[in-house]
Amino acid sequence: MPQSDPKNNSDRIQKLEETIAFSEHTTAELNGEIRLLNTTVLNLVRRLASIEGRLVDLNNRLQDDPGDVPPPHSAGPDIPRDPL
Repeated sequence: MPQSDPKNNSDRIQKLEETIAFSEHTTAELNGEIRLLNTTVLNLVRRLASIEGRLVDLNNRLQDDPGDVPPPHSAGPDIPRDPL
């Protein structure tokens, strides 16, 4: 078996510790970003649900009372009935 160099082992351990520290730091940053995105998505879902509710309400109001809508074949007061 080859004899291991203590200096080489120390360097390898230090590199592994640095890699682990970097990974832990990156993981913590990504967790923060995920939390922020989750909050944003939840807010958007709430807003979308509110908008959807408003659209359903408006649609129900339009179906209940269509108002004075002339039939599509009728001419308005500013459109001549006789093109000639």
